[in-house]
Amino acid sequence: MDQKSNSAQGVLTKGLGILRLLSDAGQQGLRVTDIARQLELSQATVHRLLQTLIAEGFVVQRQGSKSYTLTLELFSLVARAHHKESSLRAICRSSILRIVGTLQDSAFVLLRDRYDVVCIDKMEGSYITQSLTGGIGGRIPIGLGQGSIAILAALPESEQNAILSFNIPRFYQEDGIDEPQLRARIKQAQQNGFVLNTGPGKLTGIGGIAVAFTDSTGYPAGAIGLSVLTERLTQERLPFIVDILKREAAAISSNLNPFDPALGSPHMALSN
Repeated sequence: MDQKSNSAQGVLTKGLGILRLLSDAGQQGLRVTDIARQLELSQATVHRLLQTLIAEGFVVQRQGSKSYTLTLELFSLVARAHHKESSLRAICRSSILRIVGTLQDSAFVLLRDRYDVVCIDKMEGSYITQSLTGGIGGRIPIGLGQGSIAILAALPESEQNAILSFNIPRFYQEDGIDEPQLRARIKQAQQNGFVLNTGPGKLTGIGGIAVAFTDSTGYPAGAIGLSVLTERLTQERLPFIVDILKREAAAISSNLNPFDPALGSPHMALSN
């Protein structure tokens, strides 16, 4: 590597060091003297690098302050790089395979789409059951079924209220579900960390269990669950089932790309 290349690499390393420091500093930012001290660079070098980063749109100097902070340009670059196609269904499919292989019951994954949930994947076990969504691609209002209630219970209270106000008129007359019933189930789900449905309901003899999963920020993105014959929802099996679902929900969350397009548009997961 020639001298010019070494010099360019050194400048790049110093610039990246500044970006990392500013990311840790948050909105308060850092002054030139702070950065120079932590990176063991001269203030002149830090100032020159900051001016380049400002010109490229990655850094801004806080108004009326000597501190510098990051802009959203880095976030934008990462979002554009990862917003091409969804890998979410492939991630969830691994969990579904493990669940069905272990429990032999039907497993599904739901994603939230505004006031509804959409089934992006389902696999039958040895015990074939129906589901409210009707299968992959099916859509139901949030508040119907264990999966959507698991998502609802994990949302901030303000969003819960907005969804309930919009959805209860949609299914009250047909399903007889009112707001007090739903709020009781939300509270129970928050206490238990899962939603259990043992009927009676639309699907005679079929119940289920579901657990919400989140993106990397902790925001609820969807739910993974089982559609089970109620005779198989025994007290002996329940702790084992819940443990598996929670473990797989955590696995999905840890692998979930926060920029996955399916998180905002579930149909993107169905196209893969």
